[in-house]
Amino acid sequence: MRKLRLLGLCLLVAVSAFTLTSCLNDDDDNNNSMTPAEKAQSFQIVQGSYSGKVYAIGRNVQNGKSVATDSAEVAWSINTDSTMIFHMIPARFLALAIDTTTTEHKAIRDAVLTQAPSEVQCGIGFYKYYQEWTTYPFWFINPGSVTYNVTVNGTSHKVVIGFWGNSTSSYGVFNATTKAMSSEILLAGATIDGVTPSVSISNAVPLVFVKK
Repeated sequence: MRKLRLLGLCLLVAVSAFTLTSCLNDDDDNNNSMTPAEKAQSFQIVQGSYSGKVYAIGRNVQNGKSVATDSAEVAWSINTDSTMIFHMIPARFLALAIDTTTTEHKAIRDAVLTQAPSEVQCGIGFYKYYQEWTTYPFWFINPGSVTYNVTVNGTSHKVVIGFWGNSTSSYGVFNATTKAMSSEILLAGATIDGVTPSVSISNAVPLVFVKK
């Protein structure tokens, strides 16, 4: 279940441990919220700057299993108890959110692919997901959008890459013993020139970040 996935990400730190299964905490109750003091303690444990890899997760069409389709070196930082920033994410990862069912959108995606790496600024909220919350600090992530301004065949386009917010599949977890860390955020889609496509969380593209 979900708890095993989170531990697998932190303890194994291997792409073979990634899964898209998203289950609610079987042990969930009404006592998982944190006091301000507990949030401050969690933040003190995870505060800092980190480096590692981002993995784009897709699905093997033959067996239906989740696989890493791409990876890159990135960095991220947690500087307050309510914010997290992913740094230098290559455009090719964010471009996965663009619907390419039309020729125009394919050309726009190709233009985005040439753009410089971007930051994703996120709001976070610490949560007492595990009883051993000082050993396994856990936080939910609400990513902000990323905007590109590109020109295709002489026409300017504004592309806004969006993420799923308030999702149980957008989270971070830290192992205070081994110092392993992993996070996951979900690409939702891209608004192009003010037009937002129909999106479904079942078609979301997970980006998984694993600390070195």
